[in-house]
Amino acid sequence: ADQQTYDTIRSTIGKAKLEVNKVIERAHRDSLDPSPGNSLRQTFENMVNGLLNSARDNTGSSAQRSLSDFNQFKAMVVSGAKGSSINISQVIACVGQQNVEGKRIPFGFKHRTLPHFIKDDYGPEAKGFVENSYLQGLTPVEFYFHAMGGREGLIDTAVKTAETGYIQRRLIKAMESVMVKYDGTVRNQIEQLIQFTYGEDGLAGENVEFQSIISLKPSNHLFERLCKFDLSSGEKYLRKFLTDDVIRDLYTNESLQLLDDEWKQLNDDRLNLRQIFPTGDTSKIVLPCNLERLIYNAKKTFSISNRTQSNLSPMQVIQGLQKLTQRLIIVKGDDRLSHEAQHNATMLMNILLRSSLSSRQVLE
Repeated sequence: ADQQTYDTIRSTIGKAKLEVNKVIERAHRDSLDPSPGNSLRQTFENMVNGLLNSARDNTGSSAQRSLSDFNQFKAMVVSGAKGSSINISQVIACVGQQNVEGKRIPFGFKHRTLPHFIKDDYGPEAKGFVENSYLQGLTPVEFYFHAMGGREGLIDTAVKTAETGYIQRRLIKAMESVMVKYDGTVRNQIEQLIQFTYGEDGLAGENVEFQSIISLKPSNHLFERLCKFDLSSGEKYLRKFLTDDVIRDLYTNESLQLLDDEWKQLNDDRLNLRQIFPTGDTSKIVLPCNLERLIYNAKKTFSISNRTQSNLSPMQVIQGLQKLTQRLIIVKGDDRLSHEAQHNATMLMNILLRSSLSSRQVLE
């Protein structure tokens, strides 16, 4: 990394240490309010840990940005071959807070972590914060704290290997006869029913991948710009990507009603998604059929340009999508439970289809 990056790293760590000192002062003055479900000590430790961990992450991201794309370490992390951004931040920027049993280094001597610290010192350095990087080298105190955290990790690894191995063996023995039968149900060797549909959604694990849904994260204004087919823009704007015949058909009552219904459905999907993923983290959405890649490959294969006019009507897009979602049947049956199971099994896939193949997304 260059000198400017090292200066940024030093100033970020310095600011974090100042913030920690302010929290310590607030605790001394008894002006710290405990967070819900935590004692005052737990609240204090959580705040300090949060500040120091964010300092490590921020310094790491600035260090990673400063590295060339040809840097072998960065190439390994970006490609997913080995390592993570935390490894880069520890090597170049700052090793960070060392923990034992999930907490900062505890007092091992009388009210202190090591003999040469003053009593009741809750500052970053005295409680196991390693400011240096592996590249710069650790001080003796930092090295000692790092060895404490490292030893715990080593023991955990050895113990967990044996435990997880035995758990896995028992699971395999218990489930070795379980299979998906020809009627789609999951049963064992004596035909005992375990699930009506595998995983309750019928998705095969080898055919799914992590996907992102565009309707979850954007602001209301950006979401409207991405997905709402807005006729108020005027015919001049619409002629950029639609032929005159299609534009004429757009202004019928039936077309306007269909476009309104589509926009209402997209908003309902967005609300449902935000209830399922309140943090906005879509990295856990696992679905088959990567539509973004399919569309990209089709555009390249058939030389489709965004600049040319389309004779495809938004009505055809909406009606075609409705037919597609109606054909997507996982749980058959007309009773209330079957309808609910069908809705739950296909909800995320339908939301992905409607957001990726909305009339505006397809035609623009």
